[in-house]
Amino acid sequence: MKISKRKDEHVKYAKLNKVGENDFDLINLEHNSLPNISMDQVNLKTNFLGFEIDYPFYINAMTGGSRKTKKINEKLALYAKEFNIPLILGSSSAFLKDETLLDTYLVARQINKDGIIIANVSANATLDDAKQAVKMINADALSIHINVIQELVMKEGDRDFTKWTSNIKEIVNNINVPVIVKEVGFGMSKKTITTLENLGVKYIDVSGKGGTNFAFIERVRSKSQNMIFENVGISTVKSLENAKDSKSTIFASGGIRNALDIYKALMLGASAVGLSKYFLNLTKYKDEVAFMKINNLINDLKKCFVIYK
Repeated sequence: MKISKRKDEHVKYAKLNKVGENDFDLINLEHNSLPNISMDQVNLKTNFLGFEIDYPFYINAMTGGSRKTKKINEKLALYAKEFNIPLILGSSSAFLKDETLLDTYLVARQINKDGIIIANVSANATLDDAKQAVKMINADALSIHINVIQELVMKEGDRDFTKWTSNIKEIVNNINVPVIVKEVGFGMSKKTITTLENLGVKYIDVSGKGGTNFAFIERVRSKSQNMIFENVGISTVKSLENAKDSKSTIFASGGIRNALDIYKALMLGASAVGLSKYFLNLTKYKDEVAFMKINNLINDLKKCFVIYK
């Protein structure tokens, strides 16, 4: 199958994949009925991969590699520019196989020339692949995604994972930009987090179960009836618990639906929080409507800091 078609199918079925209740709903925070703070005093600035950002959230990896997904990346880059938030692009696999697809990623840098834009490769990528992915968009950092469950369910996916740890180690030790290693919605065990730290990884996105389910997406793509892996994974909440004593900087994503989920993830130890489906859903609106909704998200997050201060 042509890789551009696969990228389009990922977006199509991601939109169909419903995100309902998850473990964030099981967390009941006690509010403060007498907060001694004004909303104007709430400072949401934080550090992300060595960069100071205005808000503790970012646009997480989604897409690239086809003409349709180029339009999505145009929208995402516009949101990132308007609010000065980081943008992690989708996997560079399509470009690395077909250089004519470069513009579907490069468009983000063309729109947001001075923004924080992160390139993205799989753990099967070599050091040369990683350097090429960074260079092609003048990326400020690199994300390496680990997605063994998705690959095994995907009919054209990888079956050999013997080079993943050595690839990650070589890239982390030899590339001149910050590197974040992330799951793709299946979460991380303590063992995985410890292994990554031993490889020299300083930034980890636990990306837990509770949001977009790539086992579902790949099963639907392949028209399979085999659903046994669709309930596999570790929730984002549990993954953050697994990372509690980590020496690395921890980011959270997976099932983040609103400002309250962002706040809860921050309280559980995340330094910043990634959202994918939220921003993907915004692309169906006119830009001014999308901007309004992002402003509402920011204001709701400030309200959380007042309520639970």
